[in-house]
Amino acid sequence: MQRDVVNADRVTGWQRWVRYPQKVWLRRAIFQVHLWSGIGLGLYVFFISVTGSVLVYRNELYEAATPPVITHSASAAEAEAKVPLGMVLVEQLIDLHDNLLSGPTGRTINGAGAIAVLLMVLTGAVIWWPGSARWRENLTLHRGVGWRRFTWQLHGVFGFWSFAFLLVLALSGMYLCFPDQFSALADWLEPPTNANAGTRFVDSALYWLAYLHFGRINGIGIPCHGPGVCDQATKAVWAIVGAIPAAMFVTGAIMWWNRVVRRWRRGTRRSA
Repeated sequence: MQRDVVNADRVTGWQRWVRYPQKVWLRRAIFQVHLWSGIGLGLYVFFISVTGSVLVYRNELYEAATPPVITHSASAAEAEAKVPLGMVLVEQLIDLHDNLLSGPTGRTINGAGAIAVLLMVLTGAVIWWPGSARWRENLTLHRGVGWRRFTWQLHGVFGFWSFAFLLVLALSGMYLCFPDQFSALADWLEPPTNANAGTRFVDSALYWLAYLHFGRINGIGIPCHGPGVCDQATKAVWAIVGAIPAAMFVTGAIMWWNRVVRRWRRGTRRSA
């Protein structure tokens, strides 16, 4: 009898979550975690997002930074010794994005940042759910709702339609920063043997996880097999999606200002 009561309470709680998530205390707690973690890590996310979008075109940047070789004005040895400034800047941008110009320490910090981004993606997905009766409304933007409501809608629409991409980018960022830990986990899930050498699913999963982070390898896009329209389209998609976290930081900062700073300032004025 007691077990039936417990199960009934669980069903009631789940139904409340599905229908009226705004009334569930856990959702409100998750909202606070998402709000403050987004503000605390916002500038970092903005920086990683923008630099990652630019580096989708690293091959094009290298080509643009490499001047044509003029054989009659310099020898081959002199040409090799003089590295163009543009290539140095591209290399610095790559190191800035990958390691924060701090070597292994910066790579570890980036890994922690990727974990934090994954947390924000997952908590954002929980917050996005408006209830079974209204979820379709949150798939698109609506006019005539006021700029504050429109900012909320824009943040949610960005998050919903880019959820899968952002999840992959966060997980792949973690893998690129902590490859040994991911490899150890893969070996634990599917121990290597003579029978599965070269055919393990976990090896393919890790390969694609790294591949999907960039959207291109040596100029070859997904699912393209060489430079061309498909390759450029793939890069454009990755560049746009990669910039979405930066846009979400802007909309999130606006909402944080309205919900926290403006209320605090109003309270300060009243108390004065």
